[in-house]
Amino acid sequence: MGIIEVSEQIEEIVLKNDLTDTSLLLKDEYAISKSEELKKAIKEVETEGRILKIGIVGRVKAGKSSLLNALIFEGKDILPKAATPMTAALTVLEYGEETQAEVDFFSQADIDDIKRDYNTYIDKLETCKEDEFKKLLKIKSKKNDITDELKVEIKEKALKIANRNLRQNDKLFSSYDQYLKIKASGVTLDELKQFSTINAQTPIELNNKLLDFVGANGKFMPFTKSVTLKLKIESLKDIQIIDTPGVNDPVTSREDRTKELLKYSDVVLVVSPSGQFLSSEDLDLMDRITTKEGIKEIYLVASQVDNQLFGSEKEKGSGILNNVLKIIEDNLSNLQKDVLIKQKNQFPEIGTTFDELINNKVILSSGISYSMIKSFDKKEEWDENTKKVWENLNKHYKDFFDNTDNALANLEKLANIDSINNIIENVRSKKDEILQKRKEEFYLTKHKSLINYKDALITDVKENIKRVNDSDVEEVRAKKERMDKVKYNVISAVNEKYFDIVESFEIDFKESLLTNLNDYFKTSTEAIGNAESTDTETWTHDHGFFSLKFGSSRYEERSRTYSTVRAGAIKNSLELLTNAIEDKIDSTSKKRIKDWKKNIYKSIVPTLRVEGGDNVLDTPLIIKTIKSIINLNKVPEIYYSSEFPVELKKNGTLKEYEAEQYISAASEYISNLRIRVRGDIKIYLDNLMDILKDQDIGTKIFEKYSNEIEKLENEIKNKELTLAKYYYIIKQLENIDD
Repeated sequence: MGIIEVSEQIEEIVLKNDLTDTSLLLKDEYAISKSEELKKAIKEVETEGRILKIGIVGRVKAGKSSLLNALIFEGKDILPKAATPMTAALTVLEYGEETQAEVDFFSQADIDDIKRDYNTYIDKLETCKEDEFKKLLKIKSKKNDITDELKVEIKEKALKIANRNLRQNDKLFSSYDQYLKIKASGVTLDELKQFSTINAQTPIELNNKLLDFVGANGKFMPFTKSVTLKLKIESLKDIQIIDTPGVNDPVTSREDRTKELLKYSDVVLVVSPSGQFLSSEDLDLMDRITTKEGIKEIYLVASQVDNQLFGSEKEKGSGILNNVLKIIEDNLSNLQKDVLIKQKNQFPEIGTTFDELINNKVILSSGISYSMIKSFDKKEEWDENTKKVWENLNKHYKDFFDNTDNALANLEKLANIDSINNIIENVRSKKDEILQKRKEEFYLTKHKSLINYKDALITDVKENIKRVNDSDVEEVRAKKERMDKVKYNVISAVNEKYFDIVESFEIDFKESLLTNLNDYFKTSTEAIGNAESTDTETWTHDHGFFSLKFGSSRYEERSRTYSTVRAGAIKNSLELLTNAIEDKIDSTSKKRIKDWKKNIYKSIVPTLRVEGGDNVLDTPLIIKTIKSIINLNKVPEIYYSSEFPVELKKNGTLKEYEAEQYISAASEYISNLRIRVRGDIKIYLDNLMDILKDQDIGTKIFEKYSNEIEKLENEIKNKELTLAKYYYIIKQLENIDD
């Protein structure tokens, strides 16, 4: 039996036998799609002669668009670039005889979701503003008489602080910012229909026309979900390239669109920035597309390598560009190998998918370097970022960029576009093989998921059978009566216990996030001290000929001591500090949330048993009830990254005033980072606690449990019919031909 038949039969059984609640819980766990969606995906993978779909994925600002502009458009900025992650749009590239774009806009349902988050932001902003106002007022009142003018000033400052704090939550702020733009646009969804197709004569003209749809100030930008560019470019023949805005896209509807399109990808190119190579987000993505989507053709690119040339690697490579690139390549290749072996051991179902990546060297790339090559004779047209990269290359590697030939040759090494072009050509040449393998893997993966889903449904039904067999109708009725008597006490006790648990969780969570952070900062502060030194300069001072006349020596040995600092060592330490903090927050958050999901059941059940009594509660049923209510799959996330100050991107030994200035800047960076990290953690915890506390958990559990008990009573009353029904469900599920 095919997977469509299996899916449809399970859906029919679930629908006819009122297993919807159980099904919803299990579908997410096993990545089960509706049969109609599955049909669409199968139709896609089975289409004869279809084009090869290549997904370009990675985090926000990983350098995906720059890389694609180099691959497809000779380094020109043709792809619509966003000013911020909030204005990014998913872009699909494919061949077309006419140059045009098809724009997919947000639906009314999408906009309603954005508006809901906008309202949440406004509410939180008001609360945060009032809290900050009270704090500032208390501080000011100790030193000043509080006049009306001063109150106005304090309120303005409180609003700025509140806005700054809330803006650290990318997801919430993006919705707020987006809905403001939607309201300001004066555009209705009906008006957008006429703009669904945009025609142009050239890619550059098309790009200019798209500014209204994807530009930071574009009139229709707030409504744009994705753009499909159809271009008459030979390299796009027989392939479709999907350029995603980022798997951690703060706009939920756009991230969902990204995931939807990735389901249909045959090849995936994961772009991970060299400075934060193979983050947990990258690994989660790679696990999802391999084990749940059945995509096995994966390539990995370490992007933005130009940012990694100025730290300790330069010192280790003696400032020789080839040596420095080799050190970076070796370091990242070793990291790639270690991380992927660990991932493979943890998830055996990955099979041999990562083997080639484990055994190969990492692919380094710099999209901006390729753009510089293609516009080398028009430096005056470079944007500020490109000019800054060029300035740094010339400052730190002067001998390698001192003339046109040298510069172009070394920019080509940094860009390394040939290696990525080879990937594209390789998969293009293996198109038939890849598509066949993709089809096979798709069927295997989806079939396995469906069977696991079916088995989980059977297990749940068997638990229901045991419950009915082990229960007595009079006992259940007595439970209902006793429940009515203790109802309000149980709800009150559960809510009280729940909030105690939440408060303890908040304290423990905060402590676990902050643990070792001080050690990280202490280590970096010590690194600054260790990199500081003093040097002595000695010289001979000539007092002149007349000194002899007065009987003194004409020459005098003099010396002075001055400060020095090894800038590269400090820079390396600060980079390690930033990465260590990001990893700490990410790994701790995931572990604590996972533990929370497990422990909440164990904490609530004893309270229910104490307040309700063992003669009232059906423990397995109550656990099932709690699981259906406590769902923390959607929790706030920390998107924490640091812009490394330009003044700290120095190398070599600095002396005197320059050394003192560098040490001061490094110390200030550590101080500011410490404040920022604590601010990030506070915002994260506040958002998480809002989610946890915004529940009348006792009432929800009691109502759900009451319904389950009522259902159980009816089932026992009609025990023979109920058991026959359950056995029939099991038989139906077991008879599905795997």
